[in-house]
Amino acid sequence: MLKTTLAGLRAHRLRLMLTSLAILLGVGFIAGTFVLNDTIEAGFAQRVTANAGKVDVAVLAKSQDEPLPADLLDRIRRLPGVTEAQGLIRGSAPVLGKNGKTAGNAPTTAVSVVTGPLDRTDVVAGTGPGTDDSAAVLDENTAKAQGLRLGDMITVLDSRKRRHDFRLVGLIDVGLDQQLAFTGAVGFTPEMARRMTGAKGYAEIDVKGSGPGLEQAVAAAAGGSYQVMTGAELADRLAEQAGVERRVVTVGLLLFGVVAMLVAALVIYNTFTILVAQRTREMALLRCIGATRRQVFGQVLLESAVVGLLASLAGLAAGYGLATLTLTVLGAFDVPLPTDAAVSLSPVTVGVALGVGVTVTVCAAVLPARAATRVAPIAALRSEPEEQAFRTGKVRVLFAALFLLAGPARAAWARSGCHQETPRWSSSWQGAR
Repeated sequence: MLKTTLAGLRAHRLRLMLTSLAILLGVGFIAGTFVLNDTIEAGFAQRVTANAGKVDVAVLAKSQDEPLPADLLDRIRRLPGVTEAQGLIRGSAPVLGKNGKTAGNAPTTAVSVVTGPLDRTDVVAGTGPGTDDSAAVLDENTAKAQGLRLGDMITVLDSRKRRHDFRLVGLIDVGLDQQLAFTGAVGFTPEMARRMTGAKGYAEIDVKGSGPGLEQAVAAAAGGSYQVMTGAELADRLAEQAGVERRVVTVGLLLFGVVAMLVAALVIYNTFTILVAQRTREMALLRCIGATRRQVFGQVLLESAVVGLLASLAGLAAGYGLATLTLTVLGAFDVPLPTDAAVSLSPVTVGVALGVGVTVTVCAAVLPARAATRVAPIAALRSEPEEQAFRTGKVRVLFAALFLLAGPARAAWARSGCHQETPRWSSSWQGAR
């Protein structure tokens, strides 16, 4: 039966091409989505790890209305084992474009750019403001949208709506921060950021130090009123916040794969139904020489499994190529996603792609396989396969031709009737005037 099955696959390989193409497209969408998701997640992990490695303990305010007090930073700096502690300021400071209007759809968020080992600002061009209160940095998307370059003067409004001019010394990448990605960011020295935003405290305090009880000591200094977490926990939080948008994209892409697999299931079902109907005598002969219903049923399912496996392998390769192409296009359009990571193909992706392709193919072939078991051995004695042939008769062709001509003729008659009535309407209108 195995040799017969393989011979049947070779004999009907052209008919199975459509089925294989449908499976390839469905598996390609699913595999490509998983590869794209794995690669973007790896890129997020690289960025998060780079930022988290600079922070040992972080203290965060529970809300913007309750900032961290300035004296808390002083208490943390005096703790044993703390080598560095910096308070981060964040608040609204609208940047004005060259037309004098506020840049973007929301006021730009001002952030403090610290120096030293706790500097987490990703400067992609130029330098940071350092200790120069007259210098500022801007996120690269806002600078590009407003046509600003390094060395230009930018105007920023403070908390009292007063205008201040700064020299643009650097461009920054906001990374995984979804708020800064939406509003844009302008960075100053810590003291200038405080004056521009009018902040009374800090949005976050980053701590670097050593010792097994560092987190507990910082938590005790905070008094339990604020969120205290390690650098790794802070990284998980940033990744989770950024992952919300990534999951939306993943689900949207997977929907295309699901629809493609549903279409593939219909094509597979129709293809194997036709093949079973055309191979009635062949299966009847197998029954005559001793094949059981179970063996005939297994033969059809084995054919579907082989087709599904081969097409799924091709779909996996196509999905990998599709993901690579998508990442290239996203990188060319400066989409705010980490597309610089190497394209990764995880074992889970391979298992899901092959499993879905083979399972859908075999399940879609179950009903045609059951129909094949109902072929009686006596069907092999017939001179022709029991397959109804449809022929187009002369009467049918004649009626089809008449209906084909009737449509254009009716349209032409209606158009000519409208042209004939137009002068009458025109003359009536002129008489009324």
